[in-house]
Amino acid sequence: MIDDRIDVDTMNTNKRMKKEWALGIVAAMLVCAGCASVRDVSYTTERVERAGELQGFPKQGYQGMSIYGDYLVSLQNTGLATLYRLTDSGLERVHQFALASRHEVNHANVADFGNERVDKGDVLPVLYVSQCARQRYEGLKDVCFVERISTDGDPQLVQTIVLDDTDGLFGYALQWVVDNRRKLLIGYGNTKENLAEGNRWRMMTFRLPRLSEGPVVHLRPQDALDNYCIQDLDARFPSRQIGQGACITGDWMLIPVGLGTAEQPSILYVWNLKKKRLDGIYDYQQLVPAEFEDCAPYRGDLLVQTNGMGLVRLVRR
Repeated sequence: MIDDRIDVDTMNTNKRMKKEWALGIVAAMLVCAGCASVRDVSYTTERVERAGELQGFPKQGYQGMSIYGDYLVSLQNTGLATLYRLTDSGLERVHQFALASRHEVNHANVADFGNERVDKGDVLPVLYVSQCARQRYEGLKDVCFVERISTDGDPQLVQTIVLDDTDGLFGYALQWVVDNRRKLLIGYGNTKENLAEGNRWRMMTFRLPRLSEGPVVHLRPQDALDNYCIQDLDARFPSRQIGQGACITGDWMLIPVGLGTAEQPSILYVWNLKKKRLDGIYDYQQLVPAEFEDCAPYRGDLLVQTNGMGLVRLVRR
């Protein structure tokens, strides 16, 4: 009887070990798939595809945009939001709502999904939204709103991040971009105004605050991990232009600019964050004579939200 019991226990142990080993392999595969490195970002200006018609709120311009899985959130001025599901045939509208941070001075110019969830059961991670306006929001400037959004419910403002820019390092507006792989928050924006004489474009990098740090987080310039002006390192990035959104993939920040006009054409700049240089300048004015807004990588290409041509896909080489 003792020998039989030992055999049964051994068999159960072996089965459990095999199951845990298999689950470990699957988990490792999922982690690798989610963290696949991007080794090159090269696009072609010979081909652009229409990716879908935007179905947002009337009479408000399109601004920030971000993608998580097959979900795309499209923001409009003042903090209006439309959640879509990306399908092979285009955009399927899922939910339409106003952000908890909706306000007349919330331009909602840039949006980025982060890597934290308020609850482990949340379908979507929190969304970082750049106020990006000259006007102050409740006395604060250069605010980044962190919102909990869902596929069917009301949003919740869970954190407000603000730069205490006592030295006036940024001018008209500051945009916040999330680097999820490195858990960084990058402030990017003009030092004066977009088209002002002597304007420059500054990058400041901070550690990405955790939700557990509280409802309001103040960042100080002296806490920045990096702080530089692009033109000091690569003069090919024009200092006088209409800045729009931005997103990060791999070692690169993808920066669409312009109004879709001859004076301010639709251009995509690819900034190498690691080597601090421009790795690409792509002029899309002939194919996208519309105002570029925010962007997000999707299935190897880049989706860009526009005012005038809906959602377009910039195709990788």
